[in-house]
Amino acid sequence: MNLLAHLHLSEGRSPDILTANVLADYLGRYDSVDLLPEKVAERLMPGILLHRQIDSFTDQHAVVAKARDLVSPERRRLAGIIVDIAFDYYLTRHWEKFSSEDKDTTISRGYATMAMVASTGLSRKTQGLISKMRAHNWLSAYGTLEGQALTYQRVSRVTPAVANLRGAEEEIVKKDREFDQYFLEFYPELKDNILSFTV
Repeated sequence: MNLLAHLHLSEGRSPDILTANVLADYLGRYDSVDLLPEKVAERLMPGILLHRQIDSFTDQHAVVAKARDLVSPERRRLAGIIVDIAFDYYLTRHWEKFSSEDKDTTISRGYATMAMVASTGLSRKTQGLISKMRAHNWLSAYGTLEGQALTYQRVSRVTPAVANLRGAEEEIVKKDREFDQYFLEFYPELKDNILSFTV
């Protein structure tokens, strides 16, 4: 799952868990848990474990496998990344089905929470990342095709191995109805199962 889903699935959990759940993939690059002060690492580890549990459940789910199979052959090896990002598009579309709180309120509070937690022991790189996320409103942008395009473009620059992500929003356009259906089959199960995830 991508950042907006990890934020949504942090509902009701502590600021440390929310921050580490949303930023777990970036923390591996910017703030190695092994190098953090022990107390900071202890605060963040439950959120990182929650992130891993969400990703593991997602990666092994039969409906998600069907969604990955919708991706065209030339991008099939990147289908996991494409579906993760695309599902934030569909979460935005169906937000009211899964949350009683306004999406923009959830996102605004999420940015503020992550910034607060990051200021108490995380690196300047991580603090800068959160500022960048907030300035460009990544979490809202996932809900538009333009935002999806920008996200795939941004991720495509991480390494040459994922360069073919550029333009992957066309996968959504071509198979919108099917992606939408698979998201609506899968996400309620993930949301229900998250309650039993122990960290």
